[in-house]
Amino acid sequence: MLLAPLMASWGLGLGGTLSTAPALAIAFAVWLASLPIAAWMGARGMRGPAERSLRRMTYGKIDPAPATR
Repeated sequence: MLLAPLMASWGLGLGGTLSTAPALAIAFAVWLASLPIAAWMGARGMRGPAERSLRRMTYGKIDPAPATR
């Protein structure tokens, strides 16, 4: 989600101008930046956007196992 605006042509368009090593470095930096956010959400029992979307598609509006807090 964070990488697309950096690499796509509709964003900064870096994907077409970078070689493999810089693109990998940017992807690794984005991953490192997401770790504290994931730890914070996990400590609070929050679900990420992908899990919420998958549960919504699987179970509909009513989730049989609501997020714990």
